[in-house]
Amino acid sequence: MQIERDQSVCPSCGTAQLAFFPIVHHMLCAYVGPQYDFAKTSSGLNCPKCHRQLRAGTRDAEIIGTSARCGNCQAEMIVSP
Repeated sequence: MQIERDQSVCPSCGTAQLAFFPIVHHMLCAYVGPQYDFAKTSSGLNCPKCHRQLRAGTRDAEIIGTSARCGNCQAEMIVSP
C-alpha cells in the first residue's frame, strides 16, 4: 500500500496514528527495511540479516525512502516520494 507524505490517517483502519520511518538499504548484505528493523546499539544500528554493525558516518548503508506504520492496526505502507 502506498500513501502520500502529507497523509495522517491510516487507509486501513482510519485512525490518525501513523508513524513515519526511514527505509534503510544495508549495502553490504543488500537488506532493505524500515529503520525499526535494525537493532539500536550504543554505537549505531545492527542489521537484522547479517548482524553487522552500521556505524554513523560510514557508507555501509543509505536511506532510500520513507515508510509508515499505523500505531492502531500495525498496517505498514510506503510513502510516495
